[in-house]
Amino acid sequence: MTALRSGVSRTTLALPLLLFGVLALAAPNFLAPQNLANVVGQITALLIVSLGQLLVALVAGIDLSVGSVMSLAGCLVATQPDPLWGMVLALLLGLAVGIANGLGVAVAGIHPLIMTLATATFLQGLAYLVLPIPGGEVAPALRSLADGSLWGVPQPLLWCALCAALVYGLLHRSRLGLHLFAVGAQARSAQLNGVRVVGVTVAAYVGCSLLAVVAGVYLAARVASGDPTMGASFGLESVTAVALGGVQLTGGVGSILGVLTGALSLGLITNGINLFGISPFLRGALTGALLLAAVCSQRRKVVGL
Repeated sequence: MTALRSGVSRTTLALPLLLFGVLALAAPNFLAPQNLANVVGQITALLIVSLGQLLVALVAGIDLSVGSVMSLAGCLVATQPDPLWGMVLALLLGLAVGIANGLGVAVAGIHPLIMTLATATFLQGLAYLVLPIPGGEVAPALRSLADGSLWGVPQPLLWCALCAALVYGLLHRSRLGLHLFAVGAQARSAQLNGVRVVGVTVAAYVGCSLLAVVAGVYLAARVASGDPTMGASFGLESVTAVALGGVQLTGGVGSILGVLTGALSLGLITNGINLFGISPFLRGALTGALLLAAVCSQRRKVVGL
């Protein structure tokens, strides 16, 4: 993949390295094994949901409902005694939400921001119905998949590697991946060349919602309970992560490496805020500022992006 198509630049690669160096020098406890393990655990959910956001961004879309999908998925697995049934319900949720979002955008012509914001509001209400307050209990079998290590490798890294491998195979080893880039670059030309634009767009939103479900299940398993608001910040943060990674929100440009650097940068910023004892409310302000800066540096050909 060329640098132009991936969106990866020296800046996107340098930012997490710079942040790592600054924290290593300025924060005495940053390099402690326990803190590094916490960083990995914190970044995992963001990376997984950002990989889904990448799929939607490639077709010039955006999905603000991923946070609510994560919250509802976590509530479902925390309130079901059978972890398998809870996973099935959560995946069916992701499938239904992805199809609804995709059809709303591609067939009904609703702007992605409006469509996914409406979906997010609806799902947030369902999350409160399923679990009004934080609680429930995630089955031990599911909790064990989010903690500890396997063959000496931290389990969160395995979640990241598996999801990244699946998205890589989709983007670079399948026809659908080529069609995602084609639709994002020029939907009209792609349609004239036989690409089913509606089907590709719906597939992108389905993939995004399913990855949001995986991120929500991981997060619930990590804290061993559900919370109807645990995914609230991930809608904006996932968009910021892909934008920082050079993914063009106008479509057709993006890469897994870029998403990784963006998610890592946000994760290091969050960890630095915790280590220096800075107010956590500043995190939201920084996320908004970074998103604005990242979008301002991109080419814009679609009104509203």
